Amino acid sequence: MGHYKNIELDERLAAVIRHMNSVEEYREILQNLQSTWDNLTLLGQRQAFQQLSSDLLIQLAEETLRKTVLEMGSKAQVAIDMLVRNLFERTADIGFLATDADISNFIVLSEKAAGPSGEVPAGDEEFRKIQQILRQRFSEYVAKYSVYSDIILLDTSGQVLARLDETIMVSRSADPLVERALKTREAYIENYGELDLLPGQGAALVYAYRVTDGSGQAIGVLCLSFRFQDEMERIFADLNSPEDWSVVLLLDEKGKVLASSDAYHLPVGATVQRVPSSACEIVRFGAQEYLAITRHAAGYQGYMGPGWHGHVMLPVHHAFNKDVSAVLKELDGSALAEVMNSASLFGDALRAIPKKAEHIQRDLNRSVWNGNVRQSGGKKALNPSFAKILLWEISNTGARTKEVFERSIANLHETVVSSILQECQFLASLAIDIMDRNLYERANDCRWWALTSTFRELLENESVTQGGQALMSSILGTINGLYTVYTNLIVFDSQGRVVAVSQPTESALVGETIEEEWIPQVLNINDSQGYTVSDFSPTPLYANRFTYIYGAAIFSLKGKGSVGGVGIVFDSEPQFAAMLRDSLPRDTSGKIRDGCFGVFIDELGQVIACSDERYKPGDSLGIALTCLPKNMGEATSHVVRLGGHYFAMGARMSAGYREYKGEHDSYRNKVLALVFMRLCEAQNEKTNQTLAPLAIRSDHSVEGQTLEIATFRVGNRWFGLRTSQVVEAVEMCDMAAAPGSGKEFVGYMIYDGSPVPVYDINVLSGDEETQADARQIVVILKKNETDYFGIVVDGLGGIPEINISRLKPIPHVVAGQNSLGEALVATESEREDGLLIVLGVDRIAERLAELIGGAKEPN
Repeated sequence: MGHYKNIELDERLAAVIRHMNSVEEYREILQNLQSTWDNLTLLGQRQAFQQLSSDLLIQLAEETLRKTVLEMGSKAQVAIDMLVRNLFERTADIGFLATDADISNFIVLSEKAAGPSGEVPAGDEEFRKIQQILRQRFSEYVAKYSVYSDIILLDTSGQVLARLDETIMVSRSADPLVERALKTREAYIENYGELDLLPGQGAALVYAYRVTDGSGQAIGVLCLSFRFQDEMERIFADLNSPEDWSVVLLLDEKGKVLASSDAYHLPVGATVQRVPSSACEIVRFGAQEYLAITRHAAGYQGYMGPGWHGHVMLPVHHAFNKDVSAVLKELDGSALAEVMNSASLFGDALRAIPKKAEHIQRDLNRSVWNGNVRQSGGKKALNPSFAKILLWEISNTGARTKEVFERSIANLHETVVSSILQECQFLASLAIDIMDRNLYERANDCRWWALTSTFRELLENESVTQGGQALMSSILGTINGLYTVYTNLIVFDSQGRVVAVSQPTESALVGETIEEEWIPQVLNINDSQGYTVSDFSPTPLYANRFTYIYGAAIFSLKGKGSVGGVGIVFDSEPQFAAMLRDSLPRDTSGKIRDGCFGVFIDELGQVIACSDERYKPGDSLGIALTCLPKNMGEATSHVVRLGGHYFAMGARMSAGYREYKGEHDSYRNKVLALVFMRLCEAQNEKTNQTLAPLAIRSDHSVEGQTLEIATFRVGNRWFGLRTSQVVEAVEMCDMAAAPGSGKEFVGYMIYDGSPVPVYDINVLSGDEETQADARQIVVILKKNETDYFGIVVDGLGGIPEINISRLKPIPHVVAGQNSLGEALVATESEREDGLLIVLGVDRIAERLAELIGGAKEPN
C-alpha cells in the first residue's frame, strides 16, 4: 500500500494521484471540512467523515485512472488491429496479382526477348512497348489500390523486368527476399526492412510472391510496396485530436518504434519499454514520466500481422485533466439525471459511497434534530443561546458536508457516464471506419477485375461461346475462392445479360437479363476508375435479402467503349454483423459485454445491419434522427431510451477512406454506425418524483405564546409532532417481530434498556405505499412519563417555533376514525394543500387500540 497526504491507497494510485487536479481540489475541500469536524468534537461523525473522505478520494482517483487507461488501451488496440485488417487484404492482393495472366505472359515474352544473354537488348522497341503496357496496367492497379507506392516484377535471378516507379534506377536485386519468394510454402512473403530495390527509403513493408507459368514452374517474383508510413498517419489521425497529449506508436517485438503519431516527441527508431498487455505502467523516456500501455494484435481471420504492437504513451502530468462534463452538456437533462441516480450503473465500491454519505448525514440530522427537541420545553440547556449556536454550526457544517459529498459523488458519476459515452463514440467511429475501409476494397475489386484481359477480349464479340463462358466462370470462381466476402461474382454483356458466374449453384443465371437499376449505371460508366453501387435493398441475386452490389464497366480493348460489366454481390449479412461485433467492448472472458450492441443505419434510420438479432435489415431503429450526426465524419454521443432501458449511444457518420467517398469520388452514401451500452432501467414518472422540502415560517421573534413542532417525513407526506411529545429519533436496528401481529406493528426494539413497540403510521392512516422495512429512523414518542412507543419515518425535517394561533385544531368528529392528526399549520411549501398535519400521540394510541384491541397498544 502507498500513502498520499494521509490517505492510504493502492501503490498504482499513489504514483499518479498527485497529477489529478480534480481529486486534489476535493481533497483540499474535504480537509477544510475535516478541521471543522475536529473543532466540533463529534467523534462518531468525525471518524465516519474521515473514512468516507478517504473512500471518496480513492474512488475519484480510481475512476479517473480507469477512464484514462480505457481510452489509452482502446487507442493502442485499434492502432494495431486496424493495420492488421489492412495488411490482411494485402496478403490476398499479392497472391491474386501474382496469378495475373498479363504478368506471367510478359515474363515469358521477356525471356524470349533476352535470349542466351539473359538481358533484353536496349534497342528492342517492341519489347519496350509491351513493357510500357504492363507499366500502364500497374498504374491502373495502384490508381485503385492506392495503398501501394510501387509494383516491381523481377525474373528468378533478381533482374528487374518492369516497375511502376521508373525514377528508381535499380536493375537487379540481391536481396534474400527474391529467393524466399521463389521457395516459400506460404501464400505470401511479408518483409519489413531496408531493401535494395527501394534505395534511400529506409525500412519498407513489401509483399512478394512468385509468378508461375502454366505448368506451375516459377518464372519470376512480384513485389508490392505498401505505403506503410502513409497508412499509419491515417490511422493516427483518426485516433488523436489536436488537444490530445497521448502519443500513439507502433512497436516491433523489441520495442523499437516503427511509426509514431508525434515523431518530434517520440521518434521512429527509438526504443521504448513495452508493457504487459493487461497492464498500464509508468515508464520513463528522456526526462519525462509517461503512462504507457501496450496491446498485441487481436488478429483477423487467422492472420496475426507481422508481430507488431500498438503502444500509447501519455505524459503523466497531462493524463488526467480533461473536462469530462463537456460530453454531458448536450444531453437530455431528465434522462441524464435518471441515469446518474441509478445505482445499477456503478460498481459496489462506488455504490457504497452515497450510502455511507447518506448514513453520516442521517446521523447528523438526527443529532441536530434531537438536540433541538431537547432544547424545547423544560429540557433547555443551562446556556440555551450557546446550545442553539452549536446546533446551528453542526447543522451548517452538515449542510456543507452534504453539498460537498453530493457534488463529488455527482462528479464521480459524471466521470463514469462520460467515460461510457466516450467509449461508445470511439467504438462507433471504429465500426464505421472498419466498414469504410472494407467497402473501399470492394470498390477496388470490381474495377480491377473488370480490367481482366480475358473478359475484355471475349466480350468484344456479339455473343460469347460456351467455351468462353466456361473460361470466364472459371476465372471468376478462382477469384471468389480467394475473396470469400462475396456470395457471387457476375459478368454480363452490354445488354445486361449474364454470361458468367463464379458460383456453380448460380449457373441458372447465365443467359438471364438482370433488371436492376445498377446495371445501366454500370454500362454508362466512361472510364476505368468509375464504379457504381446498388441501393441497399433486397435482390434476387442475394436470395431476396438486403445487400450492396458493386459494379464496374468492362471496356473494349479496341476502344469501342463499354462491352459489359462486372457485378460483385457482397455477403452483407455476416460481414456487416462481424464488423459490428468486432467493434463492441468485451469482458475479461472475451465475450461481448452484456447489454451492448451495434447497428449500421442509413440517414433515414433504416437498419443496414445489427450485431445481434434484435434488429433486421430494413427495420426502423425507432430513435429521434435529430440526435444523429448529419455531416460526413461527424460523431456524437447521447443517452437514449429504447424500450424499458436507457442506453449510452455513440454515433458516427461515414467519412470514407482514401479515395472511397473522397473529394473526387462521385459516390455518396450516408451510413452511420451506432454503438449502444445499456445503462439502467427507465423509471416511470411516479418513481422519479421527489417530495419537495418542507418550508414553514418560524415565529420565534413574534409576540405571543409559541411552541416547537418537530417535523418528519413518512412516505410522500410531511407530518409534525409537538416536541413535548417527542423523546428522540434513533436509528432503527435489531427489530424483533411478533408472530401473528398486523401490518401496523413493525416490531420491538430495545430503547434505554427496555423493549419498545414500533408502529407504521402509514398503515394506521390507510396509506401503505412505502414499506416500513425500507426505513431507517424510529421516532420515540411518550404517551406519559414512563410509557414509550415508536413510529418509523423516512426523514427528519426542521423544528420551527410557531405561534399557537397558527395551529388550527381538527375536531375528532371532523377528523374521522382514520385521522391521526389533531391540528393543521399553514406552510410555504410548494404543495397542493399547503398544510402540515400535526399528529397527536393520544390519537395515534387511540387508533392503535381500535386496530389491535390493546394487544400491543402503547401502555
